[in-house]
Amino acid sequence: MEHYASEQEQVEALKRWWKDNGRPLVFGLAIGIAALAGYRYWDAMQTARAEDASQNYSAMLQMMNDQRIDDARTTGQAIIDTYPDSTYARLSALLLAKLAADTEDYARARELLTPLVEGAGDSEVAPLARARLARLALAEGNADTAAAYMAKVPPTADEDRFAELRGDILVAQGKPDAARPLYLEALALAEKLGLERGAIQLKLDNLGASGS
Repeated sequence: MEHYASEQEQVEALKRWWKDNGRPLVFGLAIGIAALAGYRYWDAMQTARAEDASQNYSAMLQMMNDQRIDDARTTGQAIIDTYPDSTYARLSALLLAKLAADTEDYARARELLTPLVEGAGDSEVAPLARARLARLALAEGNADTAAAYMAKVPPTADEDRFAELRGDILVAQGKPDAARPLYLEALALAEKLGLERGAIQLKLDNLGASGS
């Protein structure tokens, strides 16, 4: 009888506990399941958006390759507007800035590049954007502004992919002797990577002529 009473007490205690805690428990479980489903939906949406951005960016590259420049500009701007926080948006801005600079629309190029260097920026894209802003400044005759941009782009441990640009800036600042080792470094890097070296060699030759 005592065993039965004990079981009855346990059942009654369980009923009381469920009355006090059952609904909040079920509600919390439902929220957890909904949150998990929501995250999976969000993750799937993010993956789909990344795939869409990738496909549009590939299409933009093909348009540029086919010399469909107006279509490339339209597609690039659509990528920036639709996927503003994506790497593809930043890469599209770089390409659109190049197209603008090629037609000497420096104001448009600067408008596209400036957001890429603000704040923390993308670890890969920001140095490229700063280098292109430096080239714009140099093209406009502002060597000191160009140097200020490049001061924020430290060389890597073993090589400086912007050595030629740094040399150009020093020449524009009237420092040809300081530019020479940078051109030599750029020449060695071009040879290492199998790139065309004629333009760099010509700059070196011109240094010799200017110093004679």
